[in-house]
Amino acid sequence: MSSDLQSSANWESSTLCTLYKQLWVGAKPLPDNISLAGQTAVITGGNAGLGFEAGRQLLQLGLSNLVIAVRSRSKGEAAASKLREEFPLSTITVSIVDLTDYDSITNFCRECEKLERLDYVILNAGLMASELRRAERTGHELVFQTNYLSTVFMVLLLVPTLISKSKTNKSDHPPVLSIVGSDTMYSSTFTASTSVFDTIDNPPSYEELPHYATTKLLLMMFISRLAKEVDSENIIINVCNPGLTNGTGLVHHNEDQGLLNRVGSMLLRGLGRPIHVGASNYTYALLAAGLESHGSFVSDWSIKPYAPIMYTTDGQKISDMLWEETLRELTASGPVSLWFKPSFSLL
Repeated sequence: MSSDLQSSANWESSTLCTLYKQLWVGAKPLPDNISLAGQTAVITGGNAGLGFEAGRQLLQLGLSNLVIAVRSRSKGEAAASKLREEFPLSTITVSIVDLTDYDSITNFCRECEKLERLDYVILNAGLMASELRRAERTGHELVFQTNYLSTVFMVLLLVPTLISKSKTNKSDHPPVLSIVGSDTMYSSTFTASTSVFDTIDNPPSYEELPHYATTKLLLMMFISRLAKEVDSENIIINVCNPGLTNGTGLVHHNEDQGLLNRVGSMLLRGLGRPIHVGASNYTYALLAAGLESHGSFVSDWSIKPYAPIMYTTDGQKISDMLWEETLRELTASGPVSLWFKPSFSLL
């Protein structure tokens, strides 16, 4: 588990390790004879890029039912139509969810409750923004809202449904909920002394990649804590990382950029994995990482350490603040029924 891998955290955080992983670490095969016949998966952001490819890979393994959760009905249906042509024996449906709207997330999760079964969920939708913007409905910084708050809100709503469906259907394996993180979390230098939310919502300066990295660090902190509240025999919750991957839309090349930025973009494209390779990290996290991945960081087809700060006293203080602020925010924002007893009063 990631909690046991502190000794390799500094290496994983190094530039040399990143180059090594991108250039020389290859995908591990899935266990033999996997069949997903009769099973159901949900993928947010499943209309394009890594989410779409992950859906394809699950369907190739015989998945019977795939739900693509997207913001745009037309884009979702276009993606579903392509998959229906390739996999005519599977049922592929589109569901709408807007990650800036708690009501939309709640409605989507209620739709998931109506599914006959629910075996796998990949929360893949995310955002990287070049300038600070606010989510209209909540007032939080938009990347923090999308990558962290709304994602965690969805996790808290989906976990009871996944556990309930598994028990009802007498599944022979625990359901898996995999949230897409990023190894950019290793580069975050985030600190907070009084409030995590106030600090990330109101940065003294805004930089695109460092801010994105911090949202992924906070996500890993919360999921590692949440995993302690639920038995991995009932559900496996992990955070997966596709690595630097071309064709995801996160890294853009702009001809108006300066020479240095353009050279940097070219290097990123040269290091980036093909999209089917990046997406195979998702399927690995669902189907091969196993019980050991519960609450852990799955990257490069193996379980990796947390960011170094998470093993420190300062990191634990930030994690504790984050945990309390998050639960207070989300229990006040919608119908999050806490299926565990928090270690503090929400009143």
